[in-house]
Amino acid sequence: MNPTAGPVTQSLQIAFRLLLLATLLVAGAWCFSNVWRVPPESQAVVLRFGQIIRVQPSGLLLAWPSPIDRVELLPAPVRQMELKIVTRIPAGGAALSRRPEDLPPSSAGGYLTGDGGEVLLDATLTWRITDAAAYLVARDHVLAAMQRLFVASATSVAAGRSIDDFMAVRAEQGHDSQAQALREAVRGDLVRAVQTRLDALAAAGAPLGVEVTRADVDALLPIAAKPGFDAVLEATQLAEEELASARTDAAITHQTADQERDRVLTRAHAAAVEQVGDASTQVATITALAGQTTPEGRPGLLEQLWRERVNAILHQAGSVVLVDPKGGTRLILPGATP
Repeated sequence: MNPTAGPVTQSLQIAFRLLLLATLLVAGAWCFSNVWRVPPESQAVVLRFGQIIRVQPSGLLLAWPSPIDRVELLPAPVRQMELKIVTRIPAGGAALSRRPEDLPPSSAGGYLTGDGGEVLLDATLTWRITDAAAYLVARDHVLAAMQRLFVASATSVAAGRSIDDFMAVRAEQGHDSQAQALREAVRGDLVRAVQTRLDALAAAGAPLGVEVTRADVDALLPIAAKPGFDAVLEATQLAEEELASARTDAAITHQTADQERDRVLTRAHAAAVEQVGDASTQVATITALAGQTTPEGRPGLLEQLWRERVNAILHQAGSVVLVDPKGGTRLILPGATP
């Protein structure tokens, strides 16, 4: 500042210097306006005059100030996001029931199965960004495109499956491990079908830059078909209860029959043992006689047997008279025929 200058000149010089300092500060702030700290689980896409030049992961990002460069923050590939699939419920479905608890979710849609049935699917897709540049270009259409891709995939998958593969419509399938495995396989088929269509879009030159990693699907019955399935389920449960009761009665009858059989066998076995013992006692003498291998010993055994039997007979008589057999006299027993 010139000390010899007038007050007006000095004021102009001070204003000019302040303006220059402010300009320098604004220029410095502008130069560093595109210095970013990209947070974790995020990534940044740098555009220069509207053209994507690079993708920056989490960390410090240095870019030319706007309007030369523009920075867009997007979720990183490790971040999983959810998309609720919203489709239209078949016409007239809500009019068949007046109870709110019977109405399916407003986001569920109807699909025809391969066995001629219909199932309502209420689905939520889990997805992530795999190509930030492609996602940024198609960002305004990604969610709508995924909605349409899921509907097309679900239509194709349902047409090749039966309704039993989506839900347990019969009581016996509630705890069937094989049926549960089939229902889990349906979810995997839906994920693969959607991803196949995403890959086809990328091969055609219209990538969305996303990947579907999971599908949470709740299968429901249409309102028009639910009363019929409920009636079948109730009849099945009633038949199973009667069958279980019949099995219980049969088991009790079988147990009673087993007990009676064991009792009869025990009594028969005891009677047989007793009879065998009596028979063995009665034939013991004959058995001993038959066991004599030498004929010389048999007359002695016959004489002993005769004496034992005659002794028993004579003990029953009131008196016994001995006569000389040489006189020609015979002993006539009562009741004998001459």
